[in-house]
Amino acid sequence: MAKLTAWLVTIIGILLLLPLIGVSQLATYNDWLIAIGVLVIGVTKIIRNYSKKR
Repeated sequence: MAKLTAWLVTIIGILLLLPLIGVSQLATYNDWLIAIGVLVIGVTKIIRNYSKKR
């Protein structure tokens, strides 16, 4: 379940970033912070879930 959550959060982050790279001209500084924050959470969860266990 944690892997599914990580993928969903990452996809949401990508979808939040797409309008900010040129699809929409309504991007503000707050939107960037939210999108980057969601991506960091998602990528961190993916790395943690797929890293080798010690």
